[in-house]
Amino acid sequence: MTNKKVDLFGLFYQNSLAVEAIVIFLIFQVLTGGMFMTFRNLSNLIMQGATCSIIAITMCLVIITCNADLSAGRFLGMLGMIAAIMQVNYSRIPSGLVVLMVFAIAVSVGLWHGFWVGYMKLPAFIITLATQLVFLGVNQYISNGRIIGPVTGIIAEMGNGYMPSISGKRNDTTLIVGAIIIIAYIWFEIAKERKSIKQGFGATSLGKIVPKIVLVTALAAAVTIILYNHKGFAYAMLILFALTLIISYVSKNTKFGRYIYAIGGNAEAAALSGINVSKELLKLYVLHAFVVATAALVFLGRLNSATTAGGNGYEFTAITGCVVGGTAITGGRGGVVGAVIGTMIMAALDNGMSLLNLNPALQYIVRGAVLLFAIALDAYANKRKAKMVHAV
Repeated sequence: MTNKKVDLFGLFYQNSLAVEAIVIFLIFQVLTGGMFMTFRNLSNLIMQGATCSIIAITMCLVIITCNADLSAGRFLGMLGMIAAIMQVNYSRIPSGLVVLMVFAIAVSVGLWHGFWVGYMKLPAFIITLATQLVFLGVNQYISNGRIIGPVTGIIAEMGNGYMPSISGKRNDTTLIVGAIIIIAYIWFEIAKERKSIKQGFGATSLGKIVPKIVLVTALAAAVTIILYNHKGFAYAMLILFALTLIISYVSKNTKFGRYIYAIGGNAEAAALSGINVSKELLKLYVLHAFVVATAALVFLGRLNSATTAGGNGYEFTAITGCVVGGTAITGGRGGVVGAVIGTMIMAALDNGMSLLNLNPALQYIVRGAVLLFAIALDAYANKRKAKMVHAV
């Protein structure tokens, strides 16, 4: 009988997100003297990371197709400025109409990006870099460099509102929503496993799904307790959760989602198999623009005003979060949930460095090092997997 060698790297790579999160949280908990993992700071961390995490939901799908969006941050800033100007300078326009107009602008920009990338076959890197400059210029032009605010109504609620308490005493709605999320997740995982068995992809294995369900349930329960002990569930968090759930389902269970992964794996082969690559990329960029517009409204509502610096660098945080969360920068592999968790880890990194009052120059170095480490880890894992396949 031979002893099977434990693949330590493979074990680490499969659980790298959990390892990175644990290491970051423990380091900052020690360095900040216990300030990092207080209920108040963790609740604020989730709120701070919500905007970039929303962007990452569809940014990961864009990266999966071997494309990019370098304009997302400045696009968010421009949309926030447009919404603020319409609401503050033209107070007769209802908040609901302002939101609809922002989404209409977003869809038109998504069509623009999708046309050039999907149909004209131009590099997404260049197209979105160009529009990044355009969005920054438009933002500065329409605002004259001024801060526009405050915002009210549905926009303010999207970024800074919290679910009301039923009893009026404690955040009981937080416990109810948390329980619903946990139950829905468990049901979804069991249903997915049953579907897999029914389709003949393997026998049932409690050892495979139970640890994952226990881990995610414990994490969801911990987040619920954290929020319960602070202000409760913010609408921004619910928006993030809902979009994550919807887009994750779409990417894994619909024809559109399968096409996205096929294009990322090999665009030419996807085209030969009958997939209209140009059309699917157009749809993806429209969806991405819609999600970025949602992030813009959440961001505007949280800050309560718009500035010309709004959204600066947010695309970098979202892309880094996607890579940290397991999205392959070479395309074809990744997931929405991993991207959101990865972006939250980056938010935790920023939050911890801010609590330590770390020099801004060093903060940039740390962010760059984290991105480089994530890319190097992914590249090494792919190279190692290729060698193992070749050896077999």
